[in-house]
Amino acid sequence: MKAHVKTLIGLLAALVMAWLWHGPGGQGEALIDGLEQSARSAAGEAELPGVSVRMVRDPLSRTAIVSGTANDLQREGLGSQWGVVDYVRNVPGMARARWDDEKSGNGLPLLAETMIVVALAYLAGLGLGALIFGRRKRQSFLD
Repeated sequence: MKAHVKTLIGLLAALVMAWLWHGPGGQGEALIDGLEQSARSAAGEAELPGVSVRMVRDPLSRTAIVSGTANDLQREGLGSQWGVVDYVRNVPGMARARWDDEKSGNGLPLLAETMIVVALAYLAGLGLGALIFGRRKRQSFLD
């Protein structure tokens, strides 16, 4: 079997394992649930009544959608004063946060992020392995 076919089979196997972990394994949903809980507690630090936070779930994304009544200063903050969105954006692992009335997109789906990271890690490992454990150089024509 040719080397590039083996490489593609290995990459495909890594991507399938990532999909199984993310989707049927439930780890993608667990990550979004944890981010949502952290974002809700972070939004609570702003101490604004009637503000709620939810995560984008169709498809799963690390984007938080903040809803409720707030003026521009409470929404975005001013200088060193944080707004509600700043508290939510500051949650570790959060990609972006937006208000529900903003029409910007929901960002890259979590599954796509996972696949990109797995593919890059696979290819980096393959390259590193080729550098370290590459073919032995010939010493003579008899090797």
